[in-house]
Amino acid sequence: MNPFICIMLIFATIGLFDKILDNKLGLASAFDKGIITMGDFMISISGFYCISIAFLQSNTEMLNSLKDFLFFDSSILIGSLLAPDLGGYSIVEMISKDPNMILFAGVLLTSTIGATISFQLPIFLNNLEKDDVPTFMQGIAYGLIALPLVLILVGLFLHIDSLMINMIPLLVLCMLLLFMFFINLKLSVKILTIFANIIRILGYIFFFLVCLTFFFDLGFTQQNLIEEVFSIVFQMTLIVAGSLVLSQLILKYFSPQIEKLASILDINQYALIGLILSLGTSIAMMPLFSKMDTKGKLLNAAFSVSGAYVFGGQLGFIASVSNSFSTTIFIIVKLSAGILAVLLVYLFTNKKTNK
Repeated sequence: MNPFICIMLIFATIGLFDKILDNKLGLASAFDKGIITMGDFMISISGFYCISIAFLQSNTEMLNSLKDFLFFDSSILIGSLLAPDLGGYSIVEMISKDPNMILFAGVLLTSTIGATISFQLPIFLNNLEKDDVPTFMQGIAYGLIALPLVLILVGLFLHIDSLMINMIPLLVLCMLLLFMFFINLKLSVKILTIFANIIRILGYIFFFLVCLTFFFDLGFTQQNLIEEVFSIVFQMTLIVAGSLVLSQLILKYFSPQIEKLASILDINQYALIGLILSLGTSIAMMPLFSKMDTKGKLLNAAFSVSGAYVFGGQLGFIASVSNSFSTTIFIIVKLSAGILAVLLVYLFTNKKTNK
């Protein structure tokens, strides 16, 4: 088992024991929040996972014919648009036979740019205060610049065939997003919101079909896929519970150190706490966003493109469907791209930014 997974399971166990002790350590609530996510995971993941894999298994000829019309690997396009737990990984795994391409597109692309487009951007753009949106989008731009640089290095390490040709869809997508953000932000928000709503509605419909199949065997998917997704969701939930317990411990016992570190980084305490929480889920830092200083907002937005969820639900999903090597690469790449985005913010902003 991956050592990072073991660490999260240890903290989940600590949270469970505190729940038995009636919250004497103040960690039971964090553990409960993690367990509650099981329902959300089941609705969002099970439908896409079960239905998409069953569909692809029955239409392999269509997938093979798709490759004849594209000059790049089709899995790159899928990985750039969908999060791993929203069907991205399972679709890539079905259409690609190369283990390195499955790692590159199914794990790395889906957990960074795919998750940003299909999940993070629509949620943040619809929930942030209007005055915060331009700053948030500027931070996202830094993250989109940093990500391809890291992915190219990883692609060379993995010996991806025709790397630069296969990177064209990602590069075009990043440039298109940057262009849309700076030319017409309102239109960008509308397009991403429509895309996210389509994904959300499909998730509900697919979940309903899976439930029907579970009880009546209507043929929408296979029983073994339903059993697999139960196992995946259970593992994801435990890892999220562990990450929330760990975050709670950090905030409870290291508050003075956080304040000092925030001062060194030239951001306020809310911004640093947001970065810490983003390691588990970027959604947790959203309520703090309006309380951050300007540089802190840029840092959190930039980091979220790649670094968010590195120790949260995504880690649980990747660990449950992939091997230890892929999980380790997943953690290294997401943290590297997230840190590079943060460094770019510091490099291209100055002390006047916070004012």
